[in-house]
Amino acid sequence: MDNKFVVGDIVKSLLGHDQNNIFIVTGIDKNGFLFIIDGKYRKRGNPKKKNQKHLIKIGHDDLILEKVNLNITTDTEIYNMLKVYKIKE
Repeated sequence: MDNKFVVGDIVKSLLGHDQNNIFIVTGIDKNGFLFIIDGKYRKRGNPKKKNQKHLIKIGHDDLILEKVNLNITTDTEIYNMLKVYKIKE
């Protein structure tokens, strides 16, 4: 996969206290930092701002992102949907 991140990408943290956790990218700021959530520790209302070089892309899921943007899912459901990607690792 390429290193260009877009909203909806599923990423894995390479560094920090959240190392090896799986997140979904919900936004990108003008400096290239990504806003990520996992539904458990980082929820929709409080996304984590993370440097791109500390993440690796492992997939893309428009369905999860759509549910987040439309506010039709809970943080617990987001966490459970992302667990599928952790199992694939």
